[in-house]
Amino acid sequence: MMHGVESGVSGTGWGRRRAMRSMSEINITAFVDVLLVLLIIFMMTSQYLKAGFDVNLPKADTPGLEQRQDPLVVTLSVDKRLAVGDQVVPGLAEMREALQAQLHGATRPVYLKADRKVPYGTIVTVMAEIRHAGVRDIGLMTESGREDWFEQ
Repeated sequence: MMHGVESGVSGTGWGRRRAMRSMSEINITAFVDVLLVLLIIFMMTSQYLKAGFDVNLPKADTPGLEQRQDPLVVTLSVDKRLAVGDQVVPGLAEMREALQAQLHGATRPVYLKADRKVPYGTIVTVMAEIRHAGVRDIGLMTESGREDWFEQ
């Protein structure tokens, strides 16, 4: 009885080497597929991780301001969300702290990017808090164009 022949393995070890060679090959197709899926997931979720949110700016038919320094943007949405730069803050006190932390005592302009439907009193309150944070140069962001409120 020949034991090596029945099992399919010869006595020289060539069968074992052939099996090890096929096990050492990496299936790169599955690896690339997984990487592409992860890339798509990261691209999709990065859109939601942005702190800035969309606001409908009021329109003004005026030329833009000349920027001497890179401004810091405070965003205020109609549903009372606030952000300082890319950092979402829960309230006015936290907005003041975030402004002071990002400005480091420097004189840098701050632009308020408020939704057109935010009440005027709320905008004045936010601007007062920006002033209390030590900011002296405050601007309001608008879109180019003309409001049609007077024509209604």
